[in-house]
Amino acid sequence: MNTVKDIDPNIAKTHAVLFDTWFPIEQLPIPPAIAPDIANIAAQVSAGMLQAFSQSGFFPVLIGLTYPTKLPFYTQLQSSQNPAVQAFLKATGGYGGLAVCDRHPLFSYLFDGDLAVVTAQFAMIIREAYLSGIWDLPLAVPITEIQPPQVFMQNPEIYAKRHAPVLPPSHLRYDAATQTIQHQDGAIDYLVIGSGPGGAAVCHELQKAGKRVVLIEKGPFVVWGSMDTRSYSRLLFRNDQASTVTNSVIIRSGETMGGGSTVNIDLAFSPLAATIQSRIGQWIAQGLLDAEEYSPEKIAVAYQRVRQDIGTREVSQDELNQDNQVLWNGAKAFGVDPSLYHLNRFPTGLSPSPVDDKLDAARQLLRKAMQDTANPLGVICDASVDQIQFTTESDGKTVQATGVALTINSPWTDYGNTVVDPSNLQIPPGTTVSIAANAVVLAAGTIGTTRVLLNSAKSTPAIANSRIGKGLILHPSVPLIGIFDQTINLLEGLDSATFVEAFGPTPGFIYETMGGLPAYGALLVPGNGQDVYNAVSQFGNCAGFGTMLVDTPSDDNCVSLDDQGNVMVQYNLSEPDKQRFRAGVAIGIRMMFMAGAKQVIIPSNENFLNLPNFDPMVGVVLTESSQADLVEQNLQFIPNRTLLTAAHLQATNKIGLSPNQGVVSTNQRVWNVLTGAEVPNLYVMDSSIFPTSVGANPMQSIYTFAYLFCDRLLQGMEQPQNAIAAT
Repeated sequence: MNTVKDIDPNIAKTHAVLFDTWFPIEQLPIPPAIAPDIANIAAQVSAGMLQAFSQSGFFPVLIGLTYPTKLPFYTQLQSSQNPAVQAFLKATGGYGGLAVCDRHPLFSYLFDGDLAVVTAQFAMIIREAYLSGIWDLPLAVPITEIQPPQVFMQNPEIYAKRHAPVLPPSHLRYDAATQTIQHQDGAIDYLVIGSGPGGAAVCHELQKAGKRVVLIEKGPFVVWGSMDTRSYSRLLFRNDQASTVTNSVIIRSGETMGGGSTVNIDLAFSPLAATIQSRIGQWIAQGLLDAEEYSPEKIAVAYQRVRQDIGTREVSQDELNQDNQVLWNGAKAFGVDPSLYHLNRFPTGLSPSPVDDKLDAARQLLRKAMQDTANPLGVICDASVDQIQFTTESDGKTVQATGVALTINSPWTDYGNTVVDPSNLQIPPGTTVSIAANAVVLAAGTIGTTRVLLNSAKSTPAIANSRIGKGLILHPSVPLIGIFDQTINLLEGLDSATFVEAFGPTPGFIYETMGGLPAYGALLVPGNGQDVYNAVSQFGNCAGFGTMLVDTPSDDNCVSLDDQGNVMVQYNLSEPDKQRFRAGVAIGIRMMFMAGAKQVIIPSNENFLNLPNFDPMVGVVLTESSQADLVEQNLQFIPNRTLLTAAHLQATNKIGLSPNQGVVSTNQRVWNVLTGAEVPNLYVMDSSIFPTSVGANPMQSIYTFAYLFCDRLLQGMEQPQNAIAAT
C-alpha cells in the first residue's frame, strides 16, 4: 500500500496544484479569524485525498496530468494550437508545473475546446473528484456553519450487539465436500435473488404462506438503527461512484440488505396516482398486463397491504421545513397544486433510533420472516450470484432452472454493525458454491438482474435473449439550487416531503424536493473553485428541488457487460426527451424564483444563456425569472457539461408477448428464445420488468406488483405458455 511519502513527488505536486485550482485558499473570502484553521484543515484534507487517490482507479488520471504523454488523447493535444494546452505539454511535471494563469484556460479547453468530445469527460471526472473531496464535512462544517449529521450511533458495534435480530437456528447446511448449500427440511421451494422491495416482498409473502424460501443478497446486512443508511457509499453500487459509460448521468443504486428501500429517501408514490395509473393503463391496453389482475381495485387492495406491512404514512403539513416549503410555495405561485409525500418512515421524533427513521424492506419484511422458528427464511448475504444453473431436456432446447452458483464475498465489518453469516454456513470468502431450488425469482434490480441474466446466457443459449438489458429507463433529474436572503437550513427536519405531479402524465416530468450535504451541492455549482466557494459558503440559505424526467425507452440505452464481465450502463437522451426536459427545467427555474429565490443555479457549464465570449470555467448564475426562456432554448444536456442524477433504474428486462418483444412473459417467467415458450420456473420481480417508465418513483409500485405476483403464484399461476405468434 502506497503512503503519501512513497508517491512520485511530481504526481504529489500535480495533486497539490489541482487541489488549489478547486480550492484556491489564498483567493477565497475566508474570514480572517478562521483562515489559519481552515488552512490547517485543508492541508489535512488534501493529504487524505492524495492517499485515497493513490489506492483508487483515479490515480492514472494524476499520472496522465503529470506526464501528458501517458494521456490517451496526447496525440490530439499535440495538434492543438491552444496556448494553455501547449503550455501544459511543455511544462516540467505537466499540470503541477503549469503557471497559475494557464490552469483555468486549460480546463476551459478540456470542457469546450475542439477536442471536448474526448476531453470533457476527463475534465469532469477531475472536477467531481476534487470538489466532492474538498467539500466533505471536515472543511464544509466550519465554512458553512452546519451541524454535521450523525451517521453512526455512538459505539455502533455495541448497539448492533444489543439490537441485532435474534435468529433461530438456520435450516440451511453447507457441504464443503460438494460445495453445495442445502435445506435440512427438503427441497427449497423458491430461491430469491436480491433483497430490495421486490425481493423482500416476495420472501415475506411466500414464507408467510409456508414455502421454504432462501434469499441471496450481494451486500451487507446492517443492523437496523445502528447508522443512517441513506446514501452511505459502502451500501451503494460501486461505492456511490457509478455513472453511465460517458459519465453523463450519476447513478445511485442500493447494494445492501433491503436494497433501494434502505439507501434511498424512498419517496412513496402510490401506484394509484394518476401518473402511474396512466402507464398501467397503457400496458393493459397493449396486452402486457391482465386487466383483471391489475385492476385499480386489486391494486388498491394490494397497496393497502403494502402500506400496513411497511408502515407507509402521509406527511402532515406542519412537518414541512423551509426547504420543502420552497417547492410548495413556488408551485402554488405558478398555478399548480403541490402534494405531500407518503414516506416509509417513523413519524418525526418517534423513531427508536436517533440516527435512522427508515421503515425499509429489511426491517419490515425480512426480519419477521427470518425470525419464524418453524420455517425461518434462509438468508445468505455478502454473496454474489454468478449465474443461474439449468437442466436441458433431450431436445437440446427446453430448459428448467435448477438453482444458482454464487460466490461468497468478504463481509463489511468496519464498524461492527453488520450481521455476518446469518445462516452460520461458515463458507470462506472467495468460495463458489451451488444451491438448488424448485424455482428461482430474480429480484436484484435493473442492474443486478440484468447482470445475472447476461452471465447465465453465456452458457445457456435458451435464455440468450437479445432484449436483455435493452430500453433502460433512468428517470434522470436536474437538481436546481435557489439562494435566498433568509435562512433555509435544508438539513433541518424532513429532507423531502413535497412534490408536484401536475406535469407527470403529460408532458412527463415531476418536481421533487431534494437535499444533500455540501459535498453534493458543490458538484452542482458551475464554474471554478471560487465560484463554488461563493455558493456553497451560503449553504444555510440554499434550497433545492429537482426536475425529474419521465424518459422514453430506447434500445440504445441499455445495461450490458464488458469483456471482463463488468456492468456498463449506456444512456443518452433522445431529442424529444431533451425538449420535454428543457421545458421542465425552465418551469422549475420560474417556480424557484416565484418562491423568493434571489439566485438560481443549474448544474451546467453549457452556454445556456447564449453569452458572447462564454467560458465554461466562469460560473453562470440566474438572477431573474425571464432567463428561464433562454435556458429552455439553449440547454442541450451535453454529457459532462450538465450534471444529471438517477436513482430509479427500470425496464431492462421488459414484459413482452414474445421473446422478440421482451425478456419475460406476462406471467413474469423468462422467455426461452429457442422454443418460444416460458422457462417454467424462472421469474423476474423487480423494476426491470416494466415495459416503460412506471411514471414516477417506482418503490411503492414494486412492492405492490410483488404482492400481486405472489398472489398469482400462490393461487396457481397459469401453466407455462408459448409466445403469441403474431408478435
